[in-house]
Amino acid sequence: MLKLQFIDGSRESIWLVDAIMKIGGDSSNNLILQGDGIAPFHAEILLQGEELSLKPVNPQAAVMINDKRIAGQQKLSIDDVISVGKTQLKIVTPGAEAKAKSGTKPVETSEWFLEIHASWAKQSRFPIRENAIVGRDESCDISVPVNHLSRQHARLTPAGGFLLVKDLDSTNGTFLNGEKITQGRAKSGDKLRFDVVTFEVIGPTRDDNRTVVRQAKPIANAAPSAPSSTASRPVPVVKATTATKTPTASAQAARPKSTASAVPPPPAETQSAESGSGSSLKWIILAGVILAVVAGIAAVMM
Repeated sequence: MLKLQFIDGSRESIWLVDAIMKIGGDSSNNLILQGDGIAPFHAEILLQGEELSLKPVNPQAAVMINDKRIAGQQKLSIDDVISVGKTQLKIVTPGAEAKAKSGTKPVETSEWFLEIHASWAKQSRFPIRENAIVGRDESCDISVPVNHLSRQHARLTPAGGFLLVKDLDSTNGTFLNGEKITQGRAKSGDKLRFDVVTFEVIGPTRDDNRTVVRQAKPIANAAPSAPSSTASRPVPVVKATTATKTPTASAQAARPKSTASAVPPPPAETQSAESGSGSSLKWIILAGVILAVVAGIAAVMM
């Protein structure tokens, strides 16, 4: 069996097992393609026994095999490239497809590195990907050409905020920050030593023990707080006056204590009434005296 492979890798390859594979822009086709130059019904791939052939359906729509336009049905062979519009499809065997995939290494990114500055090192930083092997052997992910290292010395596995380190029964040991380990967890900034070769671990900055502070959400339609009356009220300024002398203890002791209860002063109206009655009495006495004098003078004249 053969497969139809998208050269640009935009889709998975398709098994060519149907007697007729219809290609075009219409939704009823087996292989639906979109874009400029694609007719609703563009072409057909025919399977007859073990032979494949390509047949144009629309005379106005270009169909090419290996960059050559075809006018009628034409046989297909392995590695032929079919051009339909801007889409290029290749006839491949499953084995050839698997080999092509294994030969193309995907671009990988890593957040973890081993860093060293040594004359033997071809580079100062070594990226650490999943289950990276460190050792003397050239096939190792991080190859260290030092005789004291084992061929496969240790395995490094990124795990979130840590780098898992496992010694692979090495002869001269693996050390994390000076302590010999069989397995352990390293973090960014730690020193990792394989026998006499020391690397610094470089990784993402992360603190799993840090408390994440969540900002409080504002309260919707919250009423504004009333201004403080104390804050807006002016504070009166009190001027200093001459202090009243407090009598000494001896003076207080010498002062006689009054046994009678203090009599409160009479009300203002009572004082006014008493003052008025006293004035009237004086005038009556004076009038009586005048009358007596007048009466005496009258008696003498008679």
